[in-house]
Amino acid sequence: MSGLWKNPTLPGTPGAGPGIVPGGWRSPSPLADYQQARFTGYGGTDVHQAAPPPPPAALNPILNRLRDDLAQLVESHRDFFSRNAEMDARALTRTRQGWAVTWRRWALDDLGEQVAETRGVFVIHRGDSFHHRLFLDRNGQQLLAVQPRDPLSPMRYRKLSPSTDLCDLYGPFARLADSPLG
Repeated sequence: MSGLWKNPTLPGTPGAGPGIVPGGWRSPSPLADYQQARFTGYGGTDVHQAAPPPPPAALNPILNRLRDDLAQLVESHRDFFSRNAEMDARALTRTRQGWAVTWRRWALDDLGEQVAETRGVFVIHRGDSFHHRLFLDRNGQQLLAVQPRDPLSPMRYRKLSPSTDLCDLYGPFARLADSPLG
């Protein structure tokens, strides 16, 4: 039987009594053998006290490509943006440099992990061809249409719904093609 109930001091402290050797290899008290690591099973750290790991980066290659392009464009157009810092943001999106950065930012905000493919297409309508970058999901559903080269077009950035596709925006007799000649 342990003599701990007779002596209120903990083992290893001064005045604990005879028979306890501080720093010894074995202590006569079972309380001195307690180790938190013995009961946690994973090295003694408390999971609820540790900071959670950062969320993993997006694994979607299209979103990663948009982020990389955006970072590269911001760096390459840094002098343009510093010269036009006092310009209105809406007017800035009407320039080629501003539009190149803006549509990528908007696309990163609007597109989620459901985007699976991007495709360059032309809409042929009334004898004219309009270049668009089309973002599709895994089922081929059109999610977003962007005109990357035309910052002044009224159709320059359009989110598409399951009931609306790109040709519906242009009206009857519009069709998609892989080349501007149709």
